[in-house]
Amino acid sequence: MVRLLGAARTMRLARQHMREIFIDAGPWYTSDDQCNDPCIIIGGCGRSGTTLLREMLNRHPAIACGPETAFLCDRINPRRVAAEWALDPKLIEAMANRSPSLVRFAEAFFREHAKRECKPRWADKTPRNVRALPRILSSFPYAQFIHVVRDGRDVACSLRNHPKETVRHGKAIAANMNRPIWRGATRWFKDTSAGLAFKDHPRCMEVRYERLITAPEATLREVCMFIEEPFDERMLEAVTSKSADSLRLLNNRDANQPIKHTSMNRWRRDMSRDERLAFHRVAGELLIAMGYATDARWIDDEVSS
Repeated sequence: MVRLLGAARTMRLARQHMREIFIDAGPWYTSDDQCNDPCIIIGGCGRSGTTLLREMLNRHPAIACGPETAFLCDRINPRRVAAEWALDPKLIEAMANRSPSLVRFAEAFFREHAKRECKPRWADKTPRNVRALPRILSSFPYAQFIHVVRDGRDVACSLRNHPKETVRHGKAIAANMNRPIWRGATRWFKDTSAGLAFKDHPRCMEVRYERLITAPEATLREVCMFIEEPFDERMLEAVTSKSADSLRLLNNRDANQPIKHTSMNRWRRDMSRDERLAFHRVAGELLIAMGYATDARWIDDEVSS
């Protein structure tokens, strides 16, 4: 195992596995508590457009959606959340200590944020929420989940060097990521498959990134219909203008910039033929099943400059 994966990655996977076991077994995380707030949960594979949708929804006068927290899909990390939300980590720790369960903690944290924003409804955007859907839908029975999906080839290209920064001891430092394409393909395959399993759930909706940026108004009107909120023109400001949000978007420094259509089909210029083949071996059939390709001939499409 170590020889195949490398010692560093083996240790990282082991820590992740232990963290998942802790969350699945820890009573604070697995209590039967429920929150009846009509919240909105956003998830999907990282680099699929979840932050863009967050920017759009946060501009709605009824919805408060801050940076990601990972509260609903991972162990809480007060230092990281404090760095991205510009909060005191001690206040987050104190709120967690006062809460009898994760559900009550999340309820209190997000309600307080919505109150600060003078908005009646809260939302949480964390890509990995898609991995915890059974628990989220059960613990938040009135929640509505939006699964953001993007062409896996573009996702793998974007994941190659993401994130450019990470938080260590409450400070942002360069991450210097350089992942192989097959790793991005693996993450896209697993996370997207997790969301697709709930595609027909009445409280789940799929949003394609490509349509969100090419037909934003039509897509947002459908989203608003799903979440039962009136469409508001201010949501479209995220398409053409910088965000006025003062909260830090640590892993998405360009998320508050106007939309660039060059993010579509970037795989044509960013993937070598060998990388395309590597992606196809991992996730090519899912790419076809989702309509992003008709067969494997895309591997040999001309590389654009």
